[in-house]
Amino acid sequence: MRLKRIWCGLLAAFVLMMGISVSATNVTTIQNQKSQNEKELKAIQSKISNLEKQRNAITSELNSLNDELVEVLLNIEMLESDLENKEIEIEEAQEAFEEAQATEDRQYESMKLRIQYLYESGNDDFLTMLLTSDSIAELMNKVDYAEELQEYDRRLLDEYKAAKAAVVELQIQLEEEMQELLAIEEQMEEEKSNLQSLISRKESQVSDFNSQLSSAKAKANEYQKKIKEQNAQIKKLQEEAARAAREAAAKAAASGKGSSGNKATVSGGTGLGGSIASYGLQFVGNRYVLGGNSLTNGTDCSGFVHLIHKNFGISTPRQSTSLRSGGHAVSDANKLPGDVVCYSGHVGIYIGNNQIVHASSPSTGIKVSNMYYRDILAIRRYW
Repeated sequence: MRLKRIWCGLLAAFVLMMGISVSATNVTTIQNQKSQNEKELKAIQSKISNLEKQRNAITSELNSLNDELVEVLLNIEMLESDLENKEIEIEEAQEAFEEAQATEDRQYESMKLRIQYLYESGNDDFLTMLLTSDSIAELMNKVDYAEELQEYDRRLLDEYKAAKAAVVELQIQLEEEMQELLAIEEQMEEEKSNLQSLISRKESQVSDFNSQLSSAKAKANEYQKKIKEQNAQIKKLQEEAARAAREAAAKAAASGKGSSGNKATVSGGTGLGGSIASYGLQFVGNRYVLGGNSLTNGTDCSGFVHLIHKNFGISTPRQSTSLRSGGHAVSDANKLPGDVVCYSGHVGIYIGNNQIVHASSPSTGIKVSNMYYRDILAIRRYW
């Protein structure tokens, strides 16, 4: 009967171990999928960062172009005001020209009448002045007056002509200025058109980047959701593996598993850490093999720690030196079952009550020891 119970216990433990192995495989698969999703998420986030940089650069260009357009529009507005003023000046110059022309015409007509009178009167006019003069002096004064009158007419006519010429010159100048302003306005209108076209293209590019960003962010959210779901799946599978490990450990203990009468148990450990420690105790008494990778056929200290964690889907370094710097640090006061206790060239798994389970040496194999049998360099937690 005793032998039958032992075999039943071993069979139950085997079945549980198979369940744990399947769970660990599932965890590894999901972790691989999660790693791929994290890689894709990182690529999407990098793409989002680049898109935002490009969008911001174009947005900055767009702001500068809008500022230029505002300045051009203000210049066009001022040019239109200058053109209006110039048109008024041209109209005033035209009025001045017409007035000068009319004045010149009137003066010219008056002078022609006087000259015609003098020529038509001939000697009679001179005789009249001679007979009506009381003296030679008076006669000379009358002759001088007639000559001065003709000179005045000529001078006045010349002045009117000069005034008209000045107005004509002003008209030419104003017309040239008008044409210059119109040319500048045409250039400004062309510049405005070019800026508006460029702004339209930049706005289209910004819109395109916004669309790409929206799509990329939606994709990133999908990956984040998947990763969150996979974390939940991994946690659930690890909890199931931990529960199975505790059950396997209980079955093994009930069937008398273990060597040298070692009855060490996990103390003060719950959850995943406690399950790691309990699972490690199942292999007490098995062989120590340097470089080995089998919990049943033999392994060394770092291999033991690595394989125990691997069973729960947790990745750890394979070398004792690397194990000392992985995971995250835990103080001696805060250590819990499942933590890795690191020594110079050696590692073990803490099980509570200041004890560790470890692949000790070729002569003693996997066993339980007091954790302070050597100087401790670090305590690391990988779960």
